[in-house]
Amino acid sequence: MANNQLRMACRTRHFFIIPLLLLVNTMNGQNISRYYTSSLQEKGTLFYILPQKGFESNNKNNFIYDMSYQTQNDTVTVNFSYFDRMNLILDSISLSNGNQQVSSDAEKLYIETKKSKWHYRYSSKFLFTDIASFFDQTEPPTVNIYYPEGSVVLNIKAKTWRKQSALIKKILTLIEYNK
Repeated sequence: MANNQLRMACRTRHFFIIPLLLLVNTMNGQNISRYYTSSLQEKGTLFYILPQKGFESNNKNNFIYDMSYQTQNDTVTVNFSYFDRMNLILDSISLSNGNQQVSSDAEKLYIETKKSKWHYRYSSKFLFTDIASFFDQTEPPTVNIYYPEGSVVLNIKAKTWRKQSALIKKILTLIEYNK
């Protein structure tokens, strides 16, 4: 009788431990290969971080960005799309987290319409160290887009930021190892 109770207790414990181990393994063993590509070039390795989203304004205007970095350079190119009903000419962008804010001029790639919104596609350059610092923050940061008449503040939800920053930090660490 005691032997049967012991067997049942062991089975029950395994029933809870195995799913827990699988959960921990998927969190630590996050497969980042589907979020970036790399290509060996004459002047080093080119890393491209695929488009990320989650930042939005109070008016639910979306912001989508991707990044590219060549290991020989010290700057990261951040290309971004911003969707808004307003007709704007963007001039710069800033990344703010805590007490730190870094800014960059925004170079227009193109502007087109998507349904009832304008699709603004721009490019900016930031130092690799500034990008690494931006994604190293635990609290959700803000992205500010500036135009001559004012600015738009873009926020990200805490849960989305935790996932996105962990992913990007891991890719940036991989890039650091391959410099």
